[in-house]
Amino acid sequence: MKSEGLARSGLISLFGSAFAALAALLLTAIVGNTLGADGTGLFFQAMGVFTILTQVLRLGTNSGIVRYIAEQRAFHRAGAEWRIVMFAVGPVAVISGLVSLGVWLLADALGAWLATPEDAAAMADLLRAMVPYVVMGALIGVLQIGARMLRGVAAFTLLQSILLPASRLLTVLLAVSFAGVAAWGAFEAWLLPLPFWLIVTVATIAMPFVRDFRRRGESTRETRPTFSGFWRFNAPRTVSSGLETALEWSDVLIIAALASPSSAGVYAVITRAVRAGGVVDKAMRVAVSPTISALLAREDYRESTRLHTSVVRAMILMNWPFYMLLVSMGPAVLGIFGAEFRSGWGPMVLLSLAMMFQTACGMLQSILLQGGKSTWQMYNKAIALGLSIGGNLALVPLLGVWGAAVTWMIVVVTDNLIAAVQVHHRMHVDLQPTRLIAPMLPPVLVFGGGGFLVTWWAGSSLIVLLLAGAALCVVYAAVLWLLRRPLHVETLWRRIPFIGRWA
Repeated sequence: MKSEGLARSGLISLFGSAFAALAALLLTAIVGNTLGADGTGLFFQAMGVFTILTQVLRLGTNSGIVRYIAEQRAFHRAGAEWRIVMFAVGPVAVISGLVSLGVWLLADALGAWLATPEDAAAMADLLRAMVPYVVMGALIGVLQIGARMLRGVAAFTLLQSILLPASRLLTVLLAVSFAGVAAWGAFEAWLLPLPFWLIVTVATIAMPFVRDFRRRGESTRETRPTFSGFWRFNAPRTVSSGLETALEWSDVLIIAALASPSSAGVYAVITRAVRAGGVVDKAMRVAVSPTISALLAREDYRESTRLHTSVVRAMILMNWPFYMLLVSMGPAVLGIFGAEFRSGWGPMVLLSLAMMFQTACGMLQSILLQGGKSTWQMYNKAIALGLSIGGNLALVPLLGVWGAAVTWMIVVVTDNLIAAVQVHHRMHVDLQPTRLIAPMLPPVLVFGGGGFLVTWWAGSSLIVLLLAGAALCVVYAAVLWLLRRPLHVETLWRRIPFIGRWA
């Protein structure tokens, strides 16, 4: 991996994550406006099935690759990185191939289980159509993390967060706008770019992979990880990553089964809108995880605490404005996806508040994983998934989308509280919540208070959202500039061209 400062890596990751989130929102808007609530529900139901399969079949190797390569570099070792990548790629390729064969053979039974009787045959055909892409989807995720460690943040961001989402957006737009396809056709168009970008990803990591392979003689048995050691670390993560993915998508599938495709469509739209706010969290994890891993490997808990607190303060300042805008101007935001989705504003408020709490908790999951506590995270995710499934099964038939939103809030709060206790008391990383109060105030006052005032005075049209959003961003930037020293964001300002020289 190229030597990159945390601030630069964070900004690169942030830009890529923001682009990916924007592409996801545009994709949701295109699907929502062309397919309606029912079609949107079916589209995201298919996406949920595919995502669960491919994420689970990555076998949690993303964390293993980051941890072990970062550990090698922390002690200035060479010649073992290629082994680490191959430790991950081999089993993922074999197991995902076997699972794909099983999906092909059991497509009819799975279609009857996942869809209504009217859609069962179409779902079975779709499952067969996605089979070749399952292996590609699993492998591309593993290899992109390899690119992140072997080529650096910029290459990883370009591949995962810009090129792949942009190409998917383009193929779906062409399919629904010009070919006039329905939900299943739109989903198949979403799959089409995978083969090309898998080849590009392999080409991207080829040179550093071969270069490290040629230095394999410098690696000794005592200093390099073993296949069994890699998978002992990854085994709990394999389970926890599956639980995490199921946690993300099971609610959409349950709503589609217990309520209606229309309700699933509304819920899918509001969850995609809220998840777009996770760009900062994702960017920070990509940028900081190797450093956190190295600090924990050296048992430097004081520096881990300092770094984590600084990162969380930045996450709040950059993430909370988006969530507060969803809370204060939600009807205007949902109107982008179609008028029938405006009914999801109330549930979206609950989801946004839950994600604000998660942002304030920080990089707890990364600390658990990079600190070698993947077993703890596995148990945490099992508890969260149990709460999610139980809560949705109990509340969705009674409250519909509101029931799913209440369940989401309970799950997010519980999952983060458990992780916070583990990190703070058992891993010696002080979470320092009192130091987070100051960065919470500007986004709440500017985007929360300002957004509500605009909605009350001017309404909730798209033009009001655009003008008010731009104006609030200018006000917020001015506040962050004036308070840059009390908020400890001078480093971020210095990374911005032209303005940074005065920070």
